[in-house]
Amino acid sequence: MDLEGETITNIDYHNGMNERGCADRISRIPLSQAFTLVPRVCGTCGHSHMMAFCQAIETLTNTTVPMRAQLIRMIVVELERIGMNLAGAANLCSVLGVEHHAQALRTLQQSSNTLLLELITSRSAPNIIMPGGLAYNPPGHALALIHTGITQLTKQLYALIDVIIDNRNLLARTIEIGTLANNAATQLEVGGIIARASGITRDLRFDMPYAAYHRLDVNRVVQAGGDVYARLIVMLLESHESAKMVEQSHRLLKTGPCEGDIPLLSAGIASGSVEAPRGLLTYIVSSDGVRITQCEILMQRQLDRLLSRSLLLNVQLDDLLPIIASTDTCTACAER
Repeated sequence: MDLEGETITNIDYHNGMNERGCADRISRIPLSQAFTLVPRVCGTCGHSHMMAFCQAIETLTNTTVPMRAQLIRMIVVELERIGMNLAGAANLCSVLGVEHHAQALRTLQQSSNTLLLELITSRSAPNIIMPGGLAYNPPGHALALIHTGITQLTKQLYALIDVIIDNRNLLARTIEIGTLANNAATQLEVGGIIARASGITRDLRFDMPYAAYHRLDVNRVVQAGGDVYARLIVMLLESHESAKMVEQSHRLLKTGPCEGDIPLLSAGIASGSVEAPRGLLTYIVSSDGVRITQCEILMQRQLDRLLSRSLLLNVQLDDLLPIIASTDTCTACAER
């Protein structure tokens, strides 16, 4: 950064320090090992990665997923989204010095993570999602805990959001700070929280519903301000809408088959896309009928050189950390 007094006059960003070549690795290992690698591409949204990858494999092999499995997949990825959004909001509140809100958000994040753990049973082996369905049928007691826990979480989250949105200290430090106008957000092709906080309504769950999202009755979260406050509000409101999605998905659950397995590959090219917590996530796989010969992982723009210059040039140094925190950028997803 170059500074003139307390104003940032120039900023440069160097990425690529954490690139691991995950897509290339997928094409060099057996398919069975790919299902171990993909959930570990990102430690915080691994289930979204696995869902996109499995959808690509299912399209390639013409595999149908039972409705029960679709609904449980949605419960898993929306619980994951709740945890990530609450963690991002808590981090932003902490940076802004509103520690009591940060602690309350972390408590709810832990509650969400605990519910998710009831389904996946192990943090070290998180791949419950498999082609054709799930790796296993979650036990009844786990689904019962989801029902009780998400109902309580939804109420607690609603009450906390009601308090946070009117906090004067937060308003003073976030409104008209780090603004990304709608036209700039469109040109930069950002997604997820950053896009929806700048008035871009794009969300694959609503625009081209996959899994069983077409069966849910929830609201699309969009803010027009484009500033730090708008991004905080999107994180909070999306957490609440995701909790409602979990509730509705659980209510729609019926008994039936849900287990999948590693399929025999077909020759061809196929893709699978999901609305991950940080935007559109796509896996494109090519196969010769025996193995995956090529894999691409596409993720919408995270905090890179162009976006950092758009957000941070000519802002005050004190606003630097809140602006960065409000983007909730994931290096693992960005550099893969």
